[in-house]
Amino acid sequence: MDAARVCYTTAGMAEYLSRPRARRGRVAGPVLLILLVGTIVAFVGGFILFWGIGARVAGGDFSLGLPKLGGGQTVAASDGARPAIPVDYPVSLTFDPIRYRDSTYVPVKGIYISSWIAGSPELFAEKVALVDRTEINAMVIDVKDATGYISYDTGVALADELGLEEHRIKDIDALIATLREHDIFPIARIVAFNDPKLAGARPEWGVRHKDGGLWEDDKGSSYINPYSRDVWEYLLEVAEDAADRGFREIQWDYVRFPSDGKISNAVYPGGSGTKEDAIAAFLTFSRERLEKRGVWVSADVFGLTVHVKDDLGIGQRIEKVARSVDIVCPMIYPSHYYAGAYNIKKPNEEPYEVIKNAMADSGRRLSGTGAIVRPWLQDFSLYGYTYGVDEVRAQIKAVEEQGYVEWILWDPGVKYTEAALRAE
Repeated sequence: MDAARVCYTTAGMAEYLSRPRARRGRVAGPVLLILLVGTIVAFVGGFILFWGIGARVAGGDFSLGLPKLGGGQTVAASDGARPAIPVDYPVSLTFDPIRYRDSTYVPVKGIYISSWIAGSPELFAEKVALVDRTEINAMVIDVKDATGYISYDTGVALADELGLEEHRIKDIDALIATLREHDIFPIARIVAFNDPKLAGARPEWGVRHKDGGLWEDDKGSSYINPYSRDVWEYLLEVAEDAADRGFREIQWDYVRFPSDGKISNAVYPGGSGTKEDAIAAFLTFSRERLEKRGVWVSADVFGLTVHVKDDLGIGQRIEKVARSVDIVCPMIYPSHYYAGAYNIKKPNEEPYEVIKNAMADSGRRLSGTGAIVRPWLQDFSLYGYTYGVDEVRAQIKAVEEQGYVEWILWDPGVKYTEAALRAE
């Protein structure tokens, strides 16, 4: 290829390539102008359209014509100045009692209150004042005690029919209102299977003697049959009434088979399965019923249940109990331990050591069950050894040093050692 042809070709190509660029430059200006004008027109038009729609919606006279999902309800303006706004679908609020219950839980430091004290305005006011002055924030109040009597007027038909109520608390609603006013957590103590009143009124529901008639323990008290579904239903009706009145927790006491007397003579009609499975089944049944009302379920158990491997012959195998309730309350009173327990010669005189060991056992046995551990502590004197400030404080210290924050004091006489408690 010679030099002339190369120069020609290069020059021609340069001229050719320059032409489209010139043409594109001349077209770009009008196109951009059209796009700009169109954008402005669209914006102004959309603004006017949605302004109008918004005004009509606010005035209540606009509808998109969507299909109705509900009953065509209307909501009127509060001042009556504007027409009703159509509601095209129903709106309902849902309430989860279990979630509410769990979100409002407060660790309990409590005292036991008998129904007689709760029913006396003067004596009850003294206990409320004690709570106000100290770290105590809860009361465990007798709703049904070991006599079998319910302590207030319930809506339980069978209790009315059989005369199972003794109205020691004249106005249960006023009592609950007082507790609420003072931020006191109300716990209903319900004695489960030690019930001579119901056993006498419904012998077919009672624990029977192998030779006929009702079986009695060594104190002459009769029990109702832990296997009986009729018994379960009655107890749950009492518990549900307490929950409906405002008690936030149902605490089952004597939730066990008999422990004293000639147990070999006791017969449980219709019983099948082990004692420990029967107690666990009842507690599971009760929790399933009561949690729907937004309350917790707890169970009192013998203190030794956290130490021994079996169910003590009364159906209280601690792991099964713990998996069936929200809270386990072992009654670890030092006076109730035998000499030599935990290698302690006189347990009643060594409250700190007893509680320390019992709570360590509780941690090992109940880990992974999901249950809260809240022990009963001793604030009463027994077997010639006096309990006072030092003994009560020692028990509380032992509980807290093991990492627990909850406890309840028990004194059947309902006289508590205030000096052992922290001031509020």
